[in-house]
Amino acid sequence: MSDSANQPLVIEHQAVPPSQAGERLDAFAATVFPQIASRKGAQKLAKRGLLLVNGTVGEPHLRVKASDDVALLDDPRPVVPIYNLPLVVVYEDDWLAVVDKPAGIPVSGNYARTLQRALPAHLLPSPLPDALPSPRPVHRLDAPTQGLLLIAKTARAMVDLGRQFEAKTIHKQYRAICLGQLVGEGQIDLPIEARPASTRYRVLGHTHSLTTGWTTTVDLFPATGRTHQLRLHLASLGHPILGDAQHTEGKALRGKGLVLAAIALTFHHPDDQTERRAEIPEPAKFASLRSRDERRWQTLHEQP
Repeated sequence: MSDSANQPLVIEHQAVPPSQAGERLDAFAATVFPQIASRKGAQKLAKRGLLLVNGTVGEPHLRVKASDDVALLDDPRPVVPIYNLPLVVVYEDDWLAVVDKPAGIPVSGNYARTLQRALPAHLLPSPLPDALPSPRPVHRLDAPTQGLLLIAKTARAMVDLGRQFEAKTIHKQYRAICLGQLVGEGQIDLPIEARPASTRYRVLGHTHSLTTGWTTTVDLFPATGRTHQLRLHLASLGHPILGDAQHTEGKALRGKGLVLAAIALTFHHPDDQTERRAEIPEPAKFASLRSRDERRWQTLHEQP
């Protein structure tokens, strides 16, 4: 694939580590590029020529080798039709935006209801020469997770923010309510799909619960961005996140929704590299759950 002004933009490069040599291209791409939500999504991108291996279009089944350079290209197609979704824009300028993604909505994919399809109705077009045809998320949040999402409005912002994620210089803070009485603070280092994964946690408080004995409100600071990392890491400690029916059995409070939100995001602005921080309060359902559980526990344990 030769370079030309008409070729799609390279969003990000990833070198294949020895530990992942021999993997299929679609499986590798789905684990290393935060813009790709699933292996199926990676397959579609590869079939459309948007995954390169050492500068050449790679087929989904291609087995990557150690030190191969895998590049993700931008999808030049406009996102249509627009999805009418209420959306809070936390920050916006000509280069980028930060939005609060509602829980239950996928970031992107071949669905009618995605965050990406809702963006054109909420963000102003960029007047800059390298404006993208439509705003593009530069990372992902699991569909059940609410919270802050970085959006690129220009090609320069797309590439620069992708490099920051690759270099792990974008820092995210999440808040969760988990089962049981987790205490103090610490770090979880547990590989996910044979790749290193690290999460720092800090406990904020505990709440009585008739269902689980205790629940814990905790802030989480992932150093890596593996799929379902926070859910898997807390479950490994025996303190799964409320509503995480996928990684727990029994007292997961199914039907209550995943009680996990991305509440803060620190990055460097692509225009001048100044550090920026976006943050939101924890969702209202967090306080509501704590208040309800404590009230029910106190009612049961009132002295006659």
